[in-house]
Amino acid sequence: MLIGRALLRLAVLCCSLAAAGTPLRAQGSGPAAADTAQNSAVRAYLDCHEWGCDRDYFVTEMKWVNWMRERLDAEIHLLVTSEATGSGGRRYAVTAIGQKQYTGRADTLSWTANSNDSDDTRRKGLLRVISQVLLPYAAKTPLASQLNVSFAAPTGAAPANAAARDKWNFWTYSISANGFANGEKRQSSGNYYSSIDANRTTEAWKIRLSGNFNYDQSKYSFSDGTTYTSLQRSFGLNALTVKSVNAHWSVGARANAERSDYFNTDLDATVSGAVEWDYYPYKDFTRRKFTVLYSLGAQHYRYRETSIYDKDTETRPVHSLSVGIARRQPWGSANVSINGSQYLNALKYYNAGVHGGVDVRVGKGFSVNLSGSVSRVRDQLYLPRGEASDEEVIARQQALSTNFRYFVFAGLRYQFGSIFNSVVNPRFGSMGGGGQTISMSF
Repeated sequence: MLIGRALLRLAVLCCSLAAAGTPLRAQGSGPAAADTAQNSAVRAYLDCHEWGCDRDYFVTEMKWVNWMRERLDAEIHLLVTSEATGSGGRRYAVTAIGQKQYTGRADTLSWTANSNDSDDTRRKGLLRVISQVLLPYAAKTPLASQLNVSFAAPTGAAPANAAARDKWNFWTYSISANGFANGEKRQSSGNYYSSIDANRTTEAWKIRLSGNFNYDQSKYSFSDGTTYTSLQRSFGLNALTVKSVNAHWSVGARANAERSDYFNTDLDATVSGAVEWDYYPYKDFTRRKFTVLYSLGAQHYRYRETSIYDKDTETRPVHSLSVGIARRQPWGSANVSINGSQYLNALKYYNAGVHGGVDVRVGKGFSVNLSGSVSRVRDQLYLPRGEASDEEVIARQQALSTNFRYFVFAGLRYQFGSIFNSVVNPRFGSMGGGGQTISMSF
């Protein structure tokens, strides 16, 4: 009771201090609000959901920009997209899309981050590129006289036309191992996951080699003294080779072998060839795409337990078709994909589905986010004979018979108030007051 009363008094005191502070701020002198950047600064809206986009950092460092909360209030819409590079890094494209007096103008700059760059290096690199793309617009504002441009001259650099020598011949390698454990009196769980990857990416070729292993175990103690253990193990080997034909076409081949307790397979091996066509040039992939991918091959199964069709092993020819459409524009993003696969020696066994999502800024401060998928499942050849126990069903220890799957998500968001969003205040960040934690990577 004493602790509860002390907390109540503290809450009342905090509310009183907050209320007392309001009229003091209203009485402050000065023609401009202290919480906003200069009213004459270029007004920009940052549209970035990529790794490395530290918005608070940009706002803090770029005081010469007036950052807007709502896209329609900005003069410049900064759209940042990225795609993975062959070395495991990311290539960022920063596009300044003009609005209002700059309607019809668009400028794009690119920058590539290495795979081993720290978060601080990435955000500093993006800060530099964003500053460069906004500088021509800021130079037309009354703040131009307060802006300075600096240049770091290269020292001992190789001639611009010198060919780069890569002792790795564009190959990159990655090895990872992860694990965790948690528990309490009547339940515990642990997971171990490891992977190894070798990749080579050039303008002409794309090669991916990978392997992975996963071990997941959970234990539960029931009130009658019995114990139930759920164990999931899987591993896989994958190989992919793709040849670029031109700006719209590519061909490739894929091979993979997997083992899974969940899917009742000691071996699930597939070898296939494929061809892909993109209506738009591949260079526009981060902003728009309309792709059609067709593959044809053979799939071999070796089951852990005899299947529901009384098979211990089987091999079937299989083909698949995937059609995907995606757009990312100032109004938001949208994507739709249609996928289907079928066994050619038994056409009644197939899997077909559609997935889509849309994130649209309907108006000032109002956005709608919808996504979902639905599929028709008629290819569960791997199901073991016999019924799963209640414990196996609850723990999802094995795949269950079904003829459909679906997923639905819907969200609405409306934000209103001040159009300015140029203040960063990290105080009491861990208690819901905003701010970020600091992370370091090497």
